[in-house]
Amino acid sequence: MLALGGCEAEPEAGPIGGLVPGAPSEIEAVPALSVGVLGGDLHQEFDRVVRPFVLPDGRLVVPNTGGYDIRVFTAQGDFLEALGGRGEGPGEFLDLDSAWPRGDTVEAFDRELRRVTRFLPDGSTEVVPILGGEYPDLGLGAGPLGRGWALGGVIAAGYGQRDLIAVHHFDRDGGHLGELVSTGGIVRYTAGSFGGGPEPLSPRSVAVSDGTYLYYGDTLEPVIRRTSAPAVADGEIAWEPTGSLAVRNALDRVLDQAVSEAPADQASATRARHEAAPVPDQLSVFWDFLVDPEGFLWIQPYEPVAHAFALGGRYVGGTGNGGTWSVLATEGQSAGSIEVPDGLELTQITRTSVVGIRRDELGVESVHVHGIRRN
Repeated sequence: MLALGGCEAEPEAGPIGGLVPGAPSEIEAVPALSVGVLGGDLHQEFDRVVRPFVLPDGRLVVPNTGGYDIRVFTAQGDFLEALGGRGEGPGEFLDLDSAWPRGDTVEAFDRELRRVTRFLPDGSTEVVPILGGEYPDLGLGAGPLGRGWALGGVIAAGYGQRDLIAVHHFDRDGGHLGELVSTGGIVRYTAGSFGGGPEPLSPRSVAVSDGTYLYYGDTLEPVIRRTSAPAVADGEIAWEPTGSLAVRNALDRVLDQAVSEAPADQASATRARHEAAPVPDQLSVFWDFLVDPEGFLWIQPYEPVAHAFALGGRYVGGTGNGGTWSVLATEGQSAGSIEVPDGLELTQITRTSVVGIRRDELGVESVHVHGIRRN
């Protein structure tokens, strides 16, 4: 997401034997915990799950945006409680955007009500209105240095150019502390009767908060930067990307796949719509990343047929499709790679496990916790 301190440096050599201590070496193929797999259990029927996570005591938390609630399960997968519900009262949601842990507290952001709700360990609820800043509509989690929250949103958009996205820092009382970063979003286009949308191979930007830093990167660049406060640069992490397809070849593969997936009576229109989009100058070099609490970044390489916006919005799932991810240490050196189980959309990394979502061919969602082995 290297050279800290703002200057570039050659990646450091790894230790003898090539193993970086503490780096992840394997994700266990069989999940230690799964929910959403028992038919007929209403507590395990999910609708638009976002960023499930585990708490320090092992409880699994599943933000269920379509149900306007946050479901909590034991470490064994037994349902404990549902936090929230639809409404405007304390602890309720009109648009549950995301949730995240802060120690044993569950925090959630409602972009419609423009507030953060905190479900405290003693069972009480605290509601914090967000008082300033421009259009926050995306909750990224605890703010840098453990202070408040990092919230972002699109502040400008138009055809033929990249959206402008800003991430702001808010204090624990909801007060606006300032802008952490502004960066480019998707590139939009319109053609004929097509009302508009992202270009088939559009890039995007990714931002992740680990409670100490905000990490952010433009998928067109093999660089991830970080900040701890407005107007503060806390270094960057750069790597050498692996080779990729030529842009034209990648676009042809994506268009062929989009047409093959379209209903027969829409195949010609699908091809015409996508062929009308501008051809980009370059491809993204990564698609997503996550921060490992042991001091590593997990980076998902860009795969056009897996991540292209033209293919039914697969990007909405974030980090799905499994595959080989690169691992970097924040000191600068490569820490190898790791195989993510096929179809698993990673949402959280802990010291001992990863949490992720799977969606079957009908879109049915389930949440899984897999153990990690480290060097």
